[in-house]
Amino acid sequence: MKRTDISPRRLRAGLAGRRRRKSRRADIGASPALIITPNDATDTRIRLLKYGPDSVTEMQDADAFCKATDGLRWIDISGLKDQDRISDICAKLNLHSLTVADLFHTDQRPKTEISADYVQITLRMPVGGPPFDADQLTVILGHDVVLSVREQSRESFAPVRKRLHDGGTHIRESSGYLAYALIDLAIDSYFPIIERYGDITESLEEHILTEPQDGVIREIHLLKRELLDLRHALWPLREAVNALVRDDVPHIGEKLRPYLRDCADHAFQLLDMVEVYREVAQGLVDLHLSSLSHRMNEVMKVLTIIATIFIPMTFIAGLYGMNFDRASPYNLPELGWRYGYIYAVGLMATSSTAMLFMFWRMGWIFGKSGVKPKQR
Repeated sequence: MKRTDISPRRLRAGLAGRRRRKSRRADIGASPALIITPNDATDTRIRLLKYGPDSVTEMQDADAFCKATDGLRWIDISGLKDQDRISDICAKLNLHSLTVADLFHTDQRPKTEISADYVQITLRMPVGGPPFDADQLTVILGHDVVLSVREQSRESFAPVRKRLHDGGTHIRESSGYLAYALIDLAIDSYFPIIERYGDITESLEEHILTEPQDGVIREIHLLKRELLDLRHALWPLREAVNALVRDDVPHIGEKLRPYLRDCADHAFQLLDMVEVYREVAQGLVDLHLSSLSHRMNEVMKVLTIIATIFIPMTFIAGLYGMNFDRASPYNLPELGWRYGYIYAVGLMATSSTAMLFMFWRMGWIFGKSGVKPKQR
């Protein structure tokens, strides 16, 4: 697979512009069945599909569609702006008032609720990343009907709809298989997004090793926050899907359980990937600090070597720079020597060369490996 090149600057621009969506909340003490339309709700689009082993028909009359008793039905609702139409369809399907209210609460934890007549699966379906963005998806499974409600008006279910029209698979056999196909599509949508975060992690690691800078610590913390949001979406999703396999769920037969176990395995795999990237992101902080410390040590080493080389030169210059009485026999004879200046400069050059050679032998400069101590 081709690796996505995401620089830290692009990561900062994408994640810094991320805004958390906040849903409207009911007043304290209000009825739990109160329906509150989200502030960012988009126009409602309802698609009614009636299908069976031999055909698929798209209908327009919601009353006739909900009253139909032959064949299987799929009601796909995207966008929560038209509260009345959504509530009317839910009433025709005899859904509980709390279930209807949950459709409009777009900040719910992924969960599975099992009742006598239907099963409600609520999860987060990713729609983009980075920055990570996800819509709430609710799938309600009945005996011969599947109701899917999505937070925003997006063409997220086009692959499932195409499979339903093409036929040739198990998708037309039961309503349970269609519900599984929708859940499987939502879970598989996480894989390419998490792989992008893996590419970001590798890009940050390479950037830290090659060009450590103070500003990269911000990108690391943004990445950790994104991975934490992914973990919050996947951790309860794992339990929600696992409940469909473990519990006695109506409208889900033994033939469908292997497929649901595959979904649960994918959810576990996604959570493992996120946990690994979170640990790597945490390690990037230590790597960044170590890289900065190593770079500072290299600078200090160069400055120390330069200062050390000039120490004997400074000593020689200071020694011959003192004022002596040349008439005294105990003074330096070089002061009156014709070649005294050349001798002092040569002595400085010799001392500097000797120290450079010693540093080279010890492996401190010019890349030569240090002298290893003898093994006893």
